[in-house]
Amino acid sequence: LISKFKKAFAVLATVALVSTNVPIAFAQTFNDVATDHWAFDYVEQLVDEGVFDVADNFRPGDALNRAELVKIVITAVDGLAGYEAPATPTFDDVAADAWFFDYVEAAVQLDIVAGYTDAKGNLTGKFGPSDTVNRAQATKILVNAFGVATTLEPAAPFSDVPESAWFYEYVTTAYNQSILDGYDNGKFGPADPVTRAQVAKLVVNSQDPVLRVAEGEEEEAAEGEEEAAAGEEEAAAGEEE
Repeated sequence: LISKFKKAFAVLATVALVSTNVPIAFAQTFNDVATDHWAFDYVEQLVDEGVFDVADNFRPGDALNRAELVKIVITAVDGLAGYEAPATPTFDDVAADAWFFDYVEAAVQLDIVAGYTDAKGNLTGKFGPSDTVNRAQATKILVNAFGVATTLEPAAPFSDVPESAWFYEYVTTAYNQSILDGYDNGKFGPADPVTRAQVAKLVVNSQDPVLRVAEGEEEEAAEGEEEAAAGEEEAAAGEEE
């Protein structure tokens, strides 16, 4: 009952704000994601979109397994629309009666996931639904799910993301498209478990990627805009004369 009340209150608050042309602000849904939590807006936006279910707690610091992440991603991209279950399961460890079966199979059909490979690059027939997802894996899944344009220039700024790494392309693209920022120490932490709060940020930013502008380029662009504006003013003054 409490959860239903929270959701109803959030919807009413959103409607009221939209109707008065005020920037949307979200009501707090989860006890453990306060309004001053860094991931608050990301989490609440996905609640509003129906990606996250309403409950008493969100557990923002908890890690996710592969099945949980795929459910979030498929829900976010409406991946079950037009989906048809295969006659035979794709993976040996994803049974047809598993709660995550449709999400995983939809992700396969949409080329979001392919399962594990061996040392030679051959598919093993395993998905690992209960395996914890690390940050590199999550980034690849999100970039694939939302079809983020590959952007490898400039090179990734992270000291632990070498160009030879299998995840280099995905992390670099996600960074250049403003989907992720990395840690304050200059590292990305590719092997670190991704948390539920981090995934919320990744999903929201992947929905609307924005090409990152370097600080120097940003200043040059601003100067260019000022010069253009000045030129327009001069042209206008000339017309008046």
